[in-house]
Amino acid sequence: MDRVGRYARATAKPGRGQGLAERLLAVADGLRSVPGCELYVINRAADEPDTVWVTEIWTSREALDASLETDATKALIPEVLALVAEDGFERIDVVPLGGVGLEEAPPGFTVHNLDRSEDLAAAQGFGEILEARFPTGDLGAGRTGLSIQHYRPGMRQAFAHRHRRAEEIYVVLSGSGRVKIEDEIVDIGPRDAIRVGPDQTRAFEAGPDGLEILAFSARAPGDAEMVRDWWTD
Repeated sequence: MDRVGRYARATAKPGRGQGLAERLLAVADGLRSVPGCELYVINRAADEPDTVWVTEIWTSREALDASLETDATKALIPEVLALVAEDGFERIDVVPLGGVGLEEAPPGFTVHNLDRSEDLAAAQGFGEILEARFPTGDLGAGRTGLSIQHYRPGMRQAFAHRHRRAEEIYVVLSGSGRVKIEDEIVDIGPRDAIRVGPDQTRAFEAGPDGLEILAFSARAPGDAEMVRDWWTD
Protein backbone atom coordinates (compact mmCIF):
# COMPACT_ATOMS: atom_id res chain seq x y z
CA MET A 1 0.00 0.00 0.00
CA ASP A 2 1.21 3.50 -0.87
CA ARG A 3 1.19 6.47 1.49
CA VAL A 4 -1.23 9.29 0.84
CA GLY A 5 -1.06 12.87 2.06
CA ARG A 6 -3.25 15.91 2.23
CA TYR A 7 -3.04 19.62 2.91
CA ALA A 8 -6.25 21.30 4.01
CA ARG A 9 -6.85 24.98 4.63
CA ALA A 10 -9.84 26.03 6.70
CA THR A 11 -10.83 29.66 7.10
CA ALA A 12 -13.00 30.28 10.13
CA LYS A 13 -15.87 32.67 10.42
CA PRO A 14 -14.54 36.06 11.62
CA GLY A 15 -13.11 35.79 15.12
CA ARG A 16 -13.64 32.01 15.35
CA GLY A 17 -10.11 30.92 14.43
CA GLN A 18 -9.17 29.89 17.97
CA GLY A 19 -12.27 27.72 18.31
CA LEU A 20 -11.60 26.11 14.94
CA ALA A 21 -8.00 25.35 15.90
CA GLU A 22 -9.17 23.79 19.17
CA ARG A 23 -11.68 21.54 17.40
CA LEU A 24 -9.09 20.41 14.87
CA LEU A 25 -6.60 19.70 17.66
CA ALA A 26 -9.30 17.54 19.26
CA VAL A 27 -9.61 15.67 15.95
CA ALA A 28 -5.84 15.17 15.93
CA ASP A 29 -5.89 13.88 19.51
CA GLY A 30 -8.57 11.35 18.60
CA LEU A 31 -6.41 10.05 15.75
CA ARG A 32 -3.46 9.10 17.97
CA SER A 33 -4.67 5.52 18.26
CA VAL A 34 -6.18 5.22 14.79
CA PRO A 35 -4.29 2.73 12.59
CA GLY A 36 -2.49 4.21 9.63
CA CYS A 37 -2.19 7.83 10.80
CA GLU A 38 1.49 8.84 10.54
CA LEU A 39 1.07 12.61 10.72
CA TYR A 40 -1.79 14.96 11.52
CA VAL A 41 -0.50 18.42 12.34
CA ILE A 42 -2.53 21.57 12.96
CA ASN A 43 -0.96 24.93 12.05
CA ARG A 44 -2.24 28.48 12.17
CA ALA A 45 -1.27 30.98 9.48
CA ALA A 46 1.15 33.46 11.03
CA ASP A 47 -0.59 36.55 9.68
CA GLU A 48 -4.15 35.21 9.43
CA PRO A 49 -5.47 34.15 12.87
CA ASP A 50 -8.70 32.79 11.37
CA THR A 51 -6.90 30.48 8.91
CA VAL A 52 -5.88 27.00 10.05
CA TRP A 53 -3.88 24.45 8.06
CA VAL A 54 -3.97 20.68 8.47
CA THR A 55 -1.14 18.45 7.22
CA GLU A 56 -1.91 14.73 7.01
CA ILE A 57 0.03 11.60 6.05
CA TRP A 58 -1.54 8.14 6.04
CA THR A 59 -0.18 4.70 5.29
CA SER A 60 -2.89 4.17 2.68
CA ARG A 61 -6.07 5.60 1.19
CA GLU A 62 -8.01 2.84 2.96
CA ALA A 63 -6.65 3.94 6.35
CA LEU A 64 -7.56 7.57 5.66
CA ASP A 65 -11.10 6.67 4.59
CA ALA A 66 -11.56 4.41 7.63
CA SER A 67 -10.53 7.23 9.99
CA LEU A 68 -13.53 9.28 8.86
CA GLU A 69 -15.86 6.52 10.07
CA THR A 70 -14.76 6.53 13.72
CA ASP A 71 -17.30 7.73 16.28
CA ALA A 72 -14.96 10.47 17.55
CA THR A 73 -14.36 11.88 14.08
CA LYS A 74 -18.03 11.77 13.14
CA ALA A 75 -18.89 13.68 16.32
CA LEU A 76 -16.30 16.42 15.73
CA ILE A 77 -16.78 17.02 11.99
CA PRO A 78 -20.10 18.93 12.40
CA GLU A 79 -18.48 21.10 15.10
CA VAL A 80 -15.59 21.91 12.77
CA LEU A 81 -17.84 22.70 9.82
CA ALA A 82 -20.01 24.98 11.95
CA LEU A 83 -16.98 27.22 12.52
CA VAL A 84 -15.78 27.35 8.90
CA ALA A 85 -16.74 30.30 6.74
CA GLU A 86 -18.73 29.79 3.56
CA ASP A 87 -16.35 28.60 0.83
CA GLY A 88 -13.66 28.61 3.51
CA PHE A 89 -12.32 25.10 2.97
CA GLU A 90 -9.69 23.98 0.47
CA ARG A 91 -7.98 20.59 0.16
CA ILE A 92 -4.97 19.43 -1.83
CA ASP A 93 -4.19 15.70 -2.09
CA VAL A 94 -0.49 14.87 -2.39
CA VAL A 95 1.77 11.83 -2.71
CA PRO A 96 4.43 11.71 0.08
CA LEU A 97 7.88 11.01 -1.35
CA GLY A 98 10.05 10.88 1.80
CA GLY A 99 12.08 13.10 4.10
CA VAL A 100 12.76 13.60 7.81
CA GLY A 101 10.20 11.69 9.85
CA LEU A 102 9.15 9.46 6.95
CA GLU A 103 11.88 6.85 7.21
CA GLU A 104 10.80 3.40 6.08
CA ALA A 105 11.02 0.39 8.38
CA PRO A 106 12.62 -2.52 6.47
CA PRO A 107 10.32 -5.52 5.98
CA GLY A 108 10.88 -8.88 7.66
CA PHE A 109 12.84 -9.44 10.86
CA THR A 110 16.39 -9.64 12.18
CA VAL A 111 17.91 -11.67 15.03
CA HIS A 112 21.20 -10.34 16.35
CA ASN A 113 23.14 -11.06 19.56
CA LEU A 114 24.00 -7.75 21.24
CA ASP A 115 27.44 -8.96 22.32
CA ARG A 116 28.39 -9.22 18.65
CA SER A 117 28.05 -5.47 18.11
CA GLU A 118 31.25 -3.45 18.45
CA ASP A 119 32.05 -1.98 21.86
CA LEU A 120 32.35 1.66 20.85
CA ALA A 121 33.33 2.79 24.35
CA ALA A 122 36.52 0.74 24.14
CA ALA A 123 37.13 1.90 20.57
CA GLN A 124 36.93 5.55 21.66
CA GLY A 125 39.09 5.21 24.76
CA PHE A 126 36.40 4.90 27.44
CA GLY A 127 36.78 1.18 28.09
CA GLU A 128 37.73 1.68 31.74
CA ILE A 129 34.32 3.29 32.35
CA LEU A 130 31.89 1.12 30.41
CA GLU A 131 31.02 -1.09 27.48
CA ALA A 132 28.65 0.54 24.99
CA ARG A 133 27.19 -1.21 21.97
CA PHE A 134 24.84 0.32 19.40
CA PRO A 135 23.27 -2.51 17.38
CA THR A 136 20.78 -0.42 15.37
CA GLY A 137 22.77 -0.85 12.17
CA ASP A 138 23.47 -4.53 12.83
CA LEU A 139 19.73 -5.07 13.15
CA GLY A 140 19.02 -3.07 10.00
CA ALA A 141 16.49 -0.99 11.94
CA GLY A 142 14.99 1.95 10.08
CA ARG A 143 12.91 3.67 12.77
CA THR A 144 14.22 2.50 16.16
CA GLY A 145 17.52 3.31 17.85
CA LEU A 146 18.93 0.85 20.40
CA SER A 147 21.97 0.66 22.67
CA ILE A 148 23.17 -1.47 25.57
CA GLN A 149 25.54 0.04 28.11
CA HIS A 150 27.36 -1.74 30.94
CA TYR A 151 29.00 0.64 33.42
CA ARG A 152 31.80 -0.72 35.58
CA PRO A 153 31.36 -0.52 39.39
CA GLY A 154 31.47 3.03 40.70
CA MET A 155 32.00 4.57 37.28
CA ARG A 156 30.20 7.63 35.90
CA GLN A 157 29.71 8.57 32.25
CA ALA A 158 32.53 10.72 30.91
CA PHE A 159 29.97 13.14 29.47
CA ALA A 160 26.23 13.74 29.48
CA HIS A 161 23.99 14.17 26.47
CA ARG A 162 20.58 15.42 25.40
CA HIS A 163 18.38 15.11 22.32
CA ARG A 164 16.71 17.91 20.42
CA ARG A 165 13.69 15.87 19.27
CA ALA A 166 13.89 12.28 20.43
CA GLU A 167 12.29 10.85 23.55
CA GLU A 168 14.44 8.09 25.04
CA ILE A 169 13.64 5.22 27.43
CA TYR A 170 16.20 3.40 29.54
CA VAL A 171 15.60 0.06 31.27
CA VAL A 172 17.93 -1.18 34.01
CA LEU A 173 18.77 -4.82 33.28
CA SER A 174 21.04 -5.44 36.26
CA GLY A 175 23.07 -3.68 38.92
CA SER A 176 22.26 -0.34 40.47
CA GLY A 177 23.29 3.28 40.35
CA ARG A 178 22.07 6.79 39.83
CA VAL A 179 20.90 8.93 36.92
CA LYS A 180 21.12 12.71 36.86
CA ILE A 181 18.49 14.40 34.70
CA GLU A 182 18.84 18.17 34.65
CA ASP A 183 19.01 19.12 38.37
CA GLU A 184 17.60 15.86 39.80
CA ILE A 185 19.55 12.77 40.82
CA VAL A 186 17.54 9.53 41.12
CA ASP A 187 18.58 6.12 42.48
CA ILE A 188 17.85 3.30 40.03
CA GLY A 189 17.89 -0.50 40.13
CA PRO A 190 16.79 -3.62 38.22
CA ARG A 191 13.62 -3.28 36.12
CA ASP A 192 13.43 0.47 36.63
CA ALA A 193 12.43 2.24 33.41
CA ILE A 194 13.38 5.89 32.90
CA ARG A 195 11.79 8.08 30.24
CA VAL A 196 13.71 11.19 29.26
CA GLY A 197 12.13 13.81 27.04
CA PRO A 198 13.79 16.12 24.51
CA ASP A 199 16.22 18.80 25.76
CA GLN A 200 16.74 17.00 29.09
CA THR A 201 20.44 16.51 29.84
CA ARG A 202 21.17 13.11 31.39
CA ALA A 203 24.08 10.98 32.61
CA PHE A 204 24.43 7.68 34.49
CA GLU A 205 26.62 6.50 37.36
CA ALA A 206 27.06 2.89 38.44
CA GLY A 207 26.80 1.62 42.00
CA PRO A 208 29.22 -0.85 43.63
CA ASP A 209 27.78 -3.77 41.63
CA GLY A 210 27.93 -2.04 38.24
CA LEU A 211 25.01 -0.93 36.08
CA GLU A 212 23.66 -2.40 32.85
CA ILE A 213 20.99 -0.50 30.91
CA LEU A 214 19.15 -0.91 27.63
CA ALA A 215 18.22 2.31 25.85
CA PHE A 216 15.86 2.78 22.93
CA SER A 217 14.12 5.62 21.10
CA ALA A 218 12.83 6.65 17.72
CA ARG A 219 15.83 6.73 15.42
CA ALA A 220 17.02 10.30 14.86
CA PRO A 221 20.56 10.46 13.43
CA GLY A 222 22.38 13.66 14.38
CA ASP A 223 19.82 14.51 17.06
CA ALA A 224 22.11 14.01 20.10
CA GLU A 225 24.29 16.70 21.64
CA MET A 226 27.19 15.80 23.94
CA VAL A 227 27.59 17.87 27.14
CA ARG A 228 30.99 17.71 28.82
CA ASP A 229 31.90 18.62 32.42
CA TRP A 230 28.26 18.55 33.43
CA TRP A 231 28.07 16.17 36.45
CA THR A 232 31.12 17.08 38.46
CA ASP A 233 30.13 16.79 42.15
